[in-house]
Amino acid sequence: MLFLDLKQECPKAWKEFATMAQGILASQPKTSGLVAEDLPFDLAFGLFLQFFKENDLEFDYNNLSPSLYEAEIKSIFQNFESVISHYS
Repeated sequence: MLFLDLKQECPKAWKEFATMAQGILASQPKTSGLVAEDLPFDLAFGLFLQFFKENDLEFDYNNLSPSLYEAEIKSIFQNFESVISHYS
């Protein structure tokens, strides 16, 4: 559900994430046929971490309960969507 929410509510941020994720997945033969939004959350988590790192977005997962990760990721995407919308 998280992927669908991000895709619908934060289309510009999602596009940036999807482009980065596909680049990573396409770089290895074993993952080249995968699509980020089809991955289970636990597998996509690394892609989210890389996206946040590349865009200097803070995700303090060490101080969050894992049950709050999805809500925090959604919040980060919403904020990033606002930034992208402001500059486009």
